[in-house]
Amino acid sequence: MRVIGNKKSFAIELVPVRPSWETHYSPERAAWAGTAIWVAGNNICRHVSDGASEIEDYFYIPLGSLAAWIISSGPAITFEERASVFPTTRSLHESAERWGDVPPPEGFDEDNWLDIREGWWARHFVRAGVDGARLPDLGFVRDDEQLVITWEPPRSTEDEILMLSPAGEFGLDWFEGYSVLDRFVSQVAEWFRDARQFPFSWVHESRPLKANMPPLAVAIELFTGRPLDTLQQLYGVAGISELSRALDLPESSSDPAASAQCQMLRDLSPDISRPLVEILRALSSETAQNRPDERRKWLEARDRAHDSARAAKSTVEEGYFAADEIRKVMGLDSQPVGDAHEFLAALGIDYAHSLVRSRDDRMVTAARIDGSAAARTLTTTRTDAAWAQRFEACRAVGHLLLDPVREGTIGAASGPFAQDTRRRRSGAFAAELLLPASAIAEVSGGRLDGAASDEVFAKILERFGVGARTTAHHLWNRGWLSSPVVRDELIDRFASDMHA
Repeated sequence: MRVIGNKKSFAIELVPVRPSWETHYSPERAAWAGTAIWVAGNNICRHVSDGASEIEDYFYIPLGSLAAWIISSGPAITFEERASVFPTTRSLHESAERWGDVPPPEGFDEDNWLDIREGWWARHFVRAGVDGARLPDLGFVRDDEQLVITWEPPRSTEDEILMLSPAGEFGLDWFEGYSVLDRFVSQVAEWFRDARQFPFSWVHESRPLKANMPPLAVAIELFTGRPLDTLQQLYGVAGISELSRALDLPESSSDPAASAQCQMLRDLSPDISRPLVEILRALSSETAQNRPDERRKWLEARDRAHDSARAAKSTVEEGYFAADEIRKVMGLDSQPVGDAHEFLAALGIDYAHSLVRSRDDRMVTAARIDGSAAARTLTTTRTDAAWAQRFEACRAVGHLLLDPVREGTIGAASGPFAQDTRRRRSGAFAAELLLPASAIAEVSGGRLDGAASDEVFAKILERFGVGARTTAHHLWNRGWLSSPVVRDELIDRFASDMHA
């Protein structure tokens, strides 16, 4: 028996077997094993076969096709955090189902739309590459510097089986999870070599997964969700060398995330303008500046935010806890935040509102650990309102204080294609920062639905400068409204051009 990884987080348990039956092609002639996949302390392969009464812990499969899929999908798992033209999330199965239910947008026909979806599915779901070997329907994606594993019962099997772990989702530290995949395919390659079987070219490699990492140009395309020629047109350059320089990507880096611009592009909608790209370039230059006093303020606030968020049980709670801590540091008690420019400046963050107009994207923000932090809200139909600019500016603070640092860099944007995990955390941070639970308790008299009267709700909007939709959802999420009906009625009554 061989256990690769940690059963409490993610591990692949293997019990090697020698096939006693006739094997028809080379990948079947070695590296067979009873396989159990452990996620968060549970063996998600435990099952009961049709007509049987005993629980089985393993699926007996040839490991070659599974290892081959992991190797071929390694670049996408490492860099493709969302699909290029559809806002997928870490909930891969839900994303695939949702994508299949929507019509193609303008510029795509039905066949092209399905082909793109199929390509994304093939890169992230094990079922696309295991040649009929029975396993849970597994999906892998990188999100918020975690390897996220999602699973559902196996499909297309010859007989019915009952899975004891029918569906789930779990995220673990990216490097820990990637190490398990790396060691697994290396072990399979070793077993093939020991058996003198070479059905795949990667069998000759001691670390096949690492050997199959893509060139930088491909990594940039996967990471940003944009073809190389599109990026070159947007930046007015030719070739990967010029593009790398325009993106401020260090020459020594093979990870696009070392560029704050690439991280922002990852979150932006597919169709962006050259003026917006100029904003990204300006932000990148801004963050390269080392202003010791501002950098100290930002990093101190980031340390305080991270410490306070450790006790959180969810991403949303992380945002709430960090916002409460920052309000405490700033001595706000239950008072409104005030001017956004002054507030962000007090945290060492350079902020301004840009007149560059965007259809869907509302904010961009970036930072370098060895430099500084900056944010820009963009002009949209929504951010024409002052309260919306304030909310997006505070969302930027949530990103800069709570987002994981990758290659010494943070980059984020706000819009329909923004990374879902970070968007929810930064949104919770902004809502709690602008409208803290202590203030809600005060204005509502500490009563359920106390803030739902027209008079009190209008008072909250006016005093704290928060939009009606944001306020209603925040009241509901924080437990101050008795039902979603009350929440939705507040939105219907108060949502307008002024307080949407």
